[in-house]
Amino acid sequence: MTTTQHSPNSPPGYGATPLGQPETIKLILERSQRPTRTVPIRRVFLQREVGKSRAKSPGALAALVRRSAKRPLDLYLLLSAVTSSGDFSVTEWSTTWARSVGIFDETAGTAAVSRAWRVLKELNLITRARGEGGKSTITKLREDGSGRSYTSPGEGTGDPYFQLPYEYWEKDWHNTLSLPGKAMLLIASNERKLEFTLPQERMPDWYGISADTAGKGIRELMKHGILVQVGDEWFDTLKTRSGRGSRPVYGLWPPFTPRALGESTTGEEAATEVSSGVGPKD
Repeated sequence: MTTTQHSPNSPPGYGATPLGQPETIKLILERSQRPTRTVPIRRVFLQREVGKSRAKSPGALAALVRRSAKRPLDLYLLLSAVTSSGDFSVTEWSTTWARSVGIFDETAGTAAVSRAWRVLKELNLITRARGEGGKSTITKLREDGSGRSYTSPGEGTGDPYFQLPYEYWEKDWHNTLSLPGKAMLLIASNERKLEFTLPQERMPDWYGISADTAGKGIRELMKHGILVQVGDEWFDTLKTRSGRGSRPVYGLWPPFTPRALGESTTGEEAATEVSSGVGPKD
């Protein structure tokens, strides 16, 4: 007789039980057939550049954080992983997506997934259509919320992106991290440098994330050893008696250590503050 072992993220063992969350995600990731085992995400998902001046404006991530939309973010990241080619769409049952976020009741899961897709559709990140056999076809759109068709990033200049490794799901970080932790992991990954600063007072302007939310996310990442402080950066300021201030310098620990793809970030590196209290210059 074969005995089935269920993980904490598996459904109760009554009869022919549905596939568990880890197993469902594993099959979804395998379906993507990405040789790099990473998910490319454009910077504009976090931060747009507006107008000829290229002024920074918060991206879709800020809207998800403001709505406390943890489940829509979870589904969006997994959708980004599986839609790797063609028209960047996937046709699947709602119950499959529900299991991927740990919901095993068919009625509750279908309703929760529908609400999550609705949020993403309102942000112009996806389209949704009826598929065959009671499935839905979800098509990924450009990360900037413009409603334009998706294309693979990095195909031209001025198209910076970062990568989220499959270990994010395989090591259960998608369940472990809170929404602030996930947001700051994406923001830190966007730096694409071994060492960088994350000035919390600038997060509202740069990413639409409150300083408190950023601080909570940073502390959570450090608690789990994902983000480590590797030093301090000194800068000129009129906010201290000495005219010198300091801020932490961070690094991401493997598997989230950045890979050298896309353009390097610009604008957040300057180590100068002005008397108005504004941080490093854009």
